[in-house]
Amino acid sequence: MFVLRPLGQRSISLLWAGQVLAATGSEFYMVAVVWIAADFIGRNAGYVSALQSGALLFGSLFGGIVTDRWRHSTTMIAADLVRAALLLTLSLAGLLHLMSLPLLMVLAGCIALLTSTFDPSLQATLPTIAVDPDVRHATNGLFDATRRMARILGPSLIALVNGFLPKSQFFTVTAATFLLSALAVWLAVAKFPAAPRRRDFSGTAAVIDGVLGGWRVARGHAAILYGLFTNLMGNIAWAMGILLGMILHLRETSADPLTDYGLMMTAYGVGNLTTNLILSSIKPRRPVVWIIVAKLIFGAGVFLLPLMHDRMWLMIVACFAAINGPFENLAMLYLMQTRSEPHRLAQVYRLLMCAIFTGLFVAYLMSPSLFAWFGIGPSIMGAGAAVFASGLVGIGLLAWRQTHPSAAKTA
Repeated sequence: MFVLRPLGQRSISLLWAGQVLAATGSEFYMVAVVWIAADFIGRNAGYVSALQSGALLFGSLFGGIVTDRWRHSTTMIAADLVRAALLLTLSLAGLLHLMSLPLLMVLAGCIALLTSTFDPSLQATLPTIAVDPDVRHATNGLFDATRRMARILGPSLIALVNGFLPKSQFFTVTAATFLLSALAVWLAVAKFPAAPRRRDFSGTAAVIDGVLGGWRVARGHAAILYGLFTNLMGNIAWAMGILLGMILHLRETSADPLTDYGLMMTAYGVGNLTTNLILSSIKPRRPVVWIIVAKLIFGAGVFLLPLMHDRMWLMIVACFAAINGPFENLAMLYLMQTRSEPHRLAQVYRLLMCAIFTGLFVAYLMSPSLFAWFGIGPSIMGAGAAVFASGLVGIGLLAWRQTHPSAAKTA
């Protein structure tokens, strides 16, 4: 299968294996944070997730001011090592019965800030180790699949260890995977030549370019701008509907909520990974169409999730909703890599992260109030309907472009 071809290159296979482990460990981390926060403050656990999203957004906006001066491998290794240390601190606090909401919030915010520096560096590294365009698309698919695989492995392992491993010790699992990820980065790319950087700016100009560089690229490409909008909308639904909403919904409606949530997310991972393996061998020649398809599918799936009271149907709908991820993510990676200069790639990816984390931040900030006003189930369904509407907006924009080709070119 073509999508597996890049794994024949040692640097790609090492880096990819490290990211599969780290992504799987992150599944443990995300569940632990929400679950422990819910033990402290119930439905208001969304505020802890809002803090993390705010830190991710802040890091995405301003992290490049510092990290653009470093080698990408240095940034990734440092982020992994410091995150592992913070996670072990949380694990130790759990063992000593010193876990508290302030401690959880402060360290979760710091971990989120470090995560915002890792992902752009990883994306900027990929073109340097996958130079051929065809290999690069398959490599995009492989690394996009790491999170998809983690959504199968992570929840499955969580369901397996649930009952004998305390939630606070989930952090130890995540810390171990981050340490292995740091080792993989060092072995894979630390000795590679540094990725291209722009040296035209210094002082205040460099600070401004670090913040606005991605926007300067994106504003000239309507497809990227639409993709940023749909990512924002999709992540509002992802956070409100699945990461937080379905946990709280199942805690209220299921006799075994953690197992049901784990199986739902496992099914989501299966749908993600299967779609990824298919699409990674197909170039997105009409990436905007891929994004529209993603939003229509995801919106419909999120809308239906709280209506599924049978475990099997919950898994089937989750698997259907998961089809959206590879469509959107591979299309956006294709757009960014083909329509931006190499030294701007990390900046454009940070802009995408800003859209993602703005959506997460808004969702987590609004969720407690919306859940109190309308109920958890109706709020999840409303988020799904909004995402479906963003897909309809895309259809309208394509129709307008076909009927007004001269105006579209001018825009």
